Amino acid sequence: MKAVRFAIAASALLFVAMATSASAAVRPVDIAGFAFVPQSVTITMGDTITWTNRDAAAHSARVNGVGTTAVLTQGQSGSLPFMIAGTFPYDCGIHGASMTGTVIVRAAATPSPTPVPTPRPTVAPTLRPTVAPTVFTTPVPTVTAAPSVSPSPTPTVAPTTAAPSVNPSASVAVAVPTEQAPAPAADDGAGTNTLLFGGAVLALLAVGAFALTRIKR
Repeated sequence: MKAVRFAIAASALLFVAMATSASAAVRPVDIAGFAFVPQSVTITMGDTITWTNRDAAAHSARVNGVGTTAVLTQGQSGSLPFMIAGTFPYDCGIHGASMTGTVIVRAAATPSPTPVPTPRPTVAPTLRPTVAPTVFTTPVPTVTAAPSVSPSPTPTVAPTTAAPSVNPSASVAVAVPTEQAPAPAADDGAGTNTLLFGGAVLALLAVGAFALTRIKR
């Protein structure tokens, strides 16, 4: 696309240059009797003035801001192009102010620009959306738990009481009755008195201890 636009622009510039070259004109001015004939010339920007000397004396054209022709003898010509619009007074480069003239340069007509064709926008093709394939989920098989088997209770075996073994060769002990010891003799009166006396002493001690406890309180 950029290459096409560049080619069109280059063609337009070339066309303008060719049109300018074709429209550029050469205007003649004679130098005769120590004067420029015609004295005032109106041209278009890009035109050229050609001076031809008809006198026997040498002359030249000196234009301020443009340039000066060579010294022209009789029959010779000199030219200057005018590329800037405006009014340009000039004189003879040899005789000065005694020989003057004027060149009026008009701006060149601007050619109508060649319309550049508008390129049609490229329509992007519509892409169909890609449909994702449906993924089927594989069902996970249900694992049935095996029934737990309770172990059978171990039967409790009652211990067997072993019968005492009888040694036939063991001797049998025969219990022999022993003689009974003689019964103790009956207490006499002295023993009973001793017990009574001891009990009385214990009772007195108990009463004394009780009395001391009450006094301390």
